[in-house]
Amino acid sequence: MRTIAVPLSVRLATAVVAASIPLASGCAAPAPPPRPVAAPAPALTQRFASGPAPTPRFLDPARAQKLRAAAPEVQALAQRTADRERLPALALGVVIDGELAIRKVIGVRDVVHGGAVDEHTRFRVGSVTKTLTAAAILRLRDEGRLSLDAPAARYLPALGGVVYPTRDSRPMTVRDLLTHSSGLPRLGVFSPASTERDVTEREILSTLDGFGLESAPGTETSYSNLGYSLLGLLAGRAAGVPYRRFMNDALLAPLGMSETAWDASQVPAGALASPHVRSGGALTPIQPWRLGASEAAAGLYASLSDMGRFVGFQLAAWPARDEPEAAALRRSSVRESHMMARNGSAFPAAGGEDGPGLGWQVREDCDLGHVVFHNGLIDGYSASVVLLPQRGVGVVALANVAGADLESLNRKVLGKLDATGAMVARVVPPSPSVRRAAQAVASAIGRAQPGRIDRSLRPGWFSDTDHQTLLQELHDVGQRMGACALDGSAVVESATSARFGLQCQHGALSVAVRVDTSPDPLITSVSLDEHTGSTAALESARSRLKLARCR
Repeated sequence: MRTIAVPLSVRLATAVVAASIPLASGCAAPAPPPRPVAAPAPALTQRFASGPAPTPRFLDPARAQKLRAAAPEVQALAQRTADRERLPALALGVVIDGELAIRKVIGVRDVVHGGAVDEHTRFRVGSVTKTLTAAAILRLRDEGRLSLDAPAARYLPALGGVVYPTRDSRPMTVRDLLTHSSGLPRLGVFSPASTERDVTEREILSTLDGFGLESAPGTETSYSNLGYSLLGLLAGRAAGVPYRRFMNDALLAPLGMSETAWDASQVPAGALASPHVRSGGALTPIQPWRLGASEAAAGLYASLSDMGRFVGFQLAAWPARDEPEAAALRRSSVRESHMMARNGSAFPAAGGEDGPGLGWQVREDCDLGHVVFHNGLIDGYSASVVLLPQRGVGVVALANVAGADLESLNRKVLGKLDATGAMVARVVPPSPSVRRAAQAVASAIGRAQPGRIDRSLRPGWFSDTDHQTLLQELHDVGQRMGACALDGSAVVESATSARFGLQCQHGALSVAVRVDTSPDPLITSVSLDEHTGSTAALESARSRLKLARCR
């Protein structure tokens, strides 16, 4: 293999040589010293709306109570799952509006030695750890210590030794590592984790020299534990302190996650659920793996109580609002982690498909809407976390045996909650400017002078033909329907656009209006639909929005 001198130390594989070349024994290079901590970038100036923006809210004041009423069914479902799958221990929790509102903890810490479990018993959460590692990276980004779109080798120089598959490959970025699109494989070639000793940083970094990528960065998605192990080392370099210390100080402590640890030896006696494997139909306790420097991918131990706090923190980022920020991570950054990374949206192009967020997986479900989730599977433990940000609900399940189907359990739990009819999404109330615009249209219907609406239209926005067509339509509708008024119902599409129900003398209408974002908002779009009733009109609008997502 020959090395091509290009900017940013991008190394290329030739067409003949395989992508990965092992190092000769004993030639591992020492890990480079930590980089100096970068000074935070100067804050950018932002301008904000003078008044509070409309905040999405739940319309049913009894919503949380109705969801909590599903507790007996949810708990029975957990018990049936534990019995059917013969789980040593299972911890299930449902978070509603930031509170661990429903819980069920079943079984024993160890099938040989027994020991009761409760919400404070620690389980290993496996790859759910990646969601916290991603949060740490976002915290460093927010502090100006790194850029998601900078080459990852800028912060972890050993990555300058990887070999790119094509000459037009761009450098691997921090964002590529976060979204599993770096080209790195699932696992590295350093010695696997064992029960005897920790994996060292030196071991991991020394194997990167000549390590071949499977694809050009940013072109394919391939789940990579190696990528997140490297993100942990990268976070430590950017922070100027070891990964564990930064995680503890910047995230776990502010979130009150005092029952969370990075090693089984840190868990108090009698508080650890032992890992188990199935062998010949029997359950056998095993010793947990020691991940050491690769722990950013899957190393965390946590209780149901602490995971409930973490889920509550994630859900509390929604909706966007004017309240003061929490200490751990900006709400906007948490919401960013819940977005579909490939298209910059919360939703993929088609309903029902999955895609990577930042540390999370994201799905647009045709029934549940925006779903954010991650599962974990490691050395005798299983975990699953599901968030419904728009509905203020999250579910977490932990078990101390590998291969427990906790993802199916969580789906069934969400089904039980959905059956209450109370697991609805927040509704954005129309902004005052949009409501005033709709009121102006309603007032022009059935009146002698529909041209009075002119003062509510943005000058120069409507052509003469469009203006005359609108006035004629208002006149004609008024002739058929009589005078109309807003009936109080609305479907909001954005801060500047909504559809309102109108009750008229001779039937019902719906009117969709859009206004601009100037200091004095005026109408830029109007459309009217006739219906047999306002409820039918708005349900039709909701159905159209849902079908557009799920086609």
